[in-house]
Amino acid sequence: MDCQAQVLIKGAEGKWLLVESASGRLLVPGSRLRETEDFIAAAQRCLLEDVGVSAEIKGISKMVHTSHRKCSKMTVVFVADEAPGTQILGTPRCKTRWCTEEEIKAFSNFVLDQHDSKLVLEAYEHVHPLSLLESQAEGGEKRRRESEGMVIERPTSRHERPLEDQLLEQAGYKKYELEQISAEFCSLCGSSDGTMGKATFTTLMNQLGYPERQCDDSYRAFVNVSKSPPSLSLWGLQLGLCAMDPLTPHGDICAQFRCQYIFEFYNVSGTGRLSYPELRRMYVDICEAKGMSAKDQELLEERAQENWRLFESPDGIFLSAFLTFVGQLKFRGTSVLFRLKHSPIRREPPLPGPQSSSSSSTNVGHLKKPPRGGLDVIRDEGVEGEDQMDTGGPVVDHLKKPAASGSRILQKASTVGSIPSSVMCEEGDEDPLRGSVGFDNKEYSIATHFVKVHRSGVVADVMTLWDLAGTEAVSGSTLESILSHSNKPGFDRLPSINAFDKKSKSKEMLSGLRYFEHMLKDDGRGCAKAAFSWGAVDMASVARCFIELCFKAIDVFASEPRLLEMSSPVYVLGDIHGNFRDLSCFEKVLWRMGPVLTPAKFLFLGDYVDRGKHGFEVVAYLFAQKLLTPSKFMLIRGNHEIRVVQESFTYKWECVEKFGEQLGMEVWEATNKVFDVLPLAAVIDKKIFCVHGGIPHPDLCEGLISSINDIPTNLPNPMESNLLAWEVMWNDPIRQDDMDASIEEQLAINDGFIDNFARGTAHMFSAEALNDFLKKNDLSHVIRAHEMKAAGFQIQQHGRLLTVFSSSLYCGASNEAACVLVDNLKIRTIRLDTT
Repeated sequence: MDCQAQVLIKGAEGKWLLVESASGRLLVPGSRLRETEDFIAAAQRCLLEDVGVSAEIKGISKMVHTSHRKCSKMTVVFVADEAPGTQILGTPRCKTRWCTEEEIKAFSNFVLDQHDSKLVLEAYEHVHPLSLLESQAEGGEKRRRESEGMVIERPTSRHERPLEDQLLEQAGYKKYELEQISAEFCSLCGSSDGTMGKATFTTLMNQLGYPERQCDDSYRAFVNVSKSPPSLSLWGLQLGLCAMDPLTPHGDICAQFRCQYIFEFYNVSGTGRLSYPELRRMYVDICEAKGMSAKDQELLEERAQENWRLFESPDGIFLSAFLTFVGQLKFRGTSVLFRLKHSPIRREPPLPGPQSSSSSSTNVGHLKKPPRGGLDVIRDEGVEGEDQMDTGGPVVDHLKKPAASGSRILQKASTVGSIPSSVMCEEGDEDPLRGSVGFDNKEYSIATHFVKVHRSGVVADVMTLWDLAGTEAVSGSTLESILSHSNKPGFDRLPSINAFDKKSKSKEMLSGLRYFEHMLKDDGRGCAKAAFSWGAVDMASVARCFIELCFKAIDVFASEPRLLEMSSPVYVLGDIHGNFRDLSCFEKVLWRMGPVLTPAKFLFLGDYVDRGKHGFEVVAYLFAQKLLTPSKFMLIRGNHEIRVVQESFTYKWECVEKFGEQLGMEVWEATNKVFDVLPLAAVIDKKIFCVHGGIPHPDLCEGLISSINDIPTNLPNPMESNLLAWEVMWNDPIRQDDMDASIEEQLAINDGFIDNFARGTAHMFSAEALNDFLKKNDLSHVIRAHEMKAAGFQIQQHGRLLTVFSSSLYCGASNEAACVLVDNLKIRTIRLDTT
């Protein structure tokens, strides 16, 4: 337990002695207990050493015991009178200031955030005897009654707030991450025992890059969900920031909690029911977040009313109904709401290095600084400064200058997938044979559907278990347990069933693509068509279905981190470039029964369109599969998923040719709205870095892949807005044939990088640069695409770099197509026979 003594010191002239921090805040003097001290001894040491005054301790004004998860803290606030005619004793450690009541009221925002302004101004109205400390140690019931109303107890048991704990667990917020928020709370509010006012909350959120106009609504949501009105507690801030973290998945418990915050955010009236104007505002924000705002006010109003009618509640939408409709996927788009632009915390403790403190104190983590603006708070309890009050560390963790760029902390990427939520990958969970995620603390459950498969491997039929009620296939006890539970609305049940729902838009698109793929012979009714053609299909209907898929796909891709973290087995595919014929071959070889029934995941490295004839069909297939199985099909962005590149090649004109000028441009723009939010790289088993182009120049990210998660989610023009994103999409390894004395000299003086003279943009990198990159990130290999290879793959740079290309006969060449299987600590190449 962390124990602290604080002292309210009243002077002979009625003034109060407070500590002025480096940031100008007024704080109550205090000191943490040392190993051999009790609270009174720590308070006396604070008087003599920290503030340098002679004063008599009169009693106790307040005792606070706080506990959350594994953290526990006890604070005792004493009241003391300054001795008459006292002199400053020696040189105090802290900068002090005698304040009148009027001055304290003027600074009430600072004092209020620490405890309560009344704690200072009315301290003598509630003074309790020092013997109260004995009752706390001995457990005497009589003296405990004397302290009733003074000691604040907060829930500590996991069973008292299991849903909150599950939220933090699924989002990856453990002790280290929570301590960062706690340290920032203490810096702003003076103590973890206090509460945060709206003004201070707004300051913090502005530093995190959050729009000020939304801070009032967010503060209300934080307070209401955490049930800590009228002000915000530390626990409420931790839960709220966790819910707003862009890396927090939007599935299962996380989705339920996030939707509570979203409901409170938009329920401005505070009635507990969403009105139509409030739901309309929510819908408008969803459209804007997806970059797909309605073209005119009339259309927007029409769609908002359609969503309102879904709930069939003209008097307003209650929270329970809102959660149910979101959980059943009837109301969609909430995953993009109530989000920070960047994660507010670091995901791993600092790596050991020369900056580590040698003292016994603990280095507390820091909130992560956004790339543009925001805060970078570093806490070091072993550094002396104006806020320091004893050798054990400061009463309030203090702000320092941002760390040098070389001390960047490697951030742990979030778990892949949003709905349904996937298994979180913890330290030490790797299987020694596979390097995959462990399941020690997870429980299996019976799937609520079954499938029937043809001998050819094609899924023939899908039924739910409750369709078999009354048959021998499902026992009576099952009906009472599994089926009754499964009938409850949930966030993690429906998506897997929807993967087989033939009525879904995704399945509708896949069925259309099956028709597109196959040849139809003339049966006398004029239905003949060639393979890989649409025949007499109404292309406007195809376009409308595709645009609706894009609208939903934006939701899914935007919720994923920019750096995906995956566990083996994984199939990795390179450039497709509109070759739907080869993509169909890969499907028949690798996931014939569909991704849900295939144990492996699938990672596509970009360049889905251009050059080939069927770029539209390729992206339509991939988007449909992604929506059906968001945690199985992972897509990252290549250099052809950019508008300006497509305008120089074929995809834009392909859309116009297939759908006409106006509708074709809508299809093209809808496609690129999805491309704008695609992730940019992936890591498999924390060892294999997968990217479209290559490793980035170290000047852009200090060589750390964690920086990729700092790239903005929506990136319409990466060349102008983010060079790191541009380089991972464009960089190439330098070929041995290109090496000469001049290039070797340039590589030696530029960290193994030179300008990419072959492409006219970005860089080329050497084997030495690759080795430095792998070592710095504790990686073993890099898998990339971006270059056509005759065999479909090429192993380069001392066997540490593998290029894969998954489109055969590329632009009339005779190359093969290949993919890569990462499994059982092996990286295997598979060449596809497309003849």
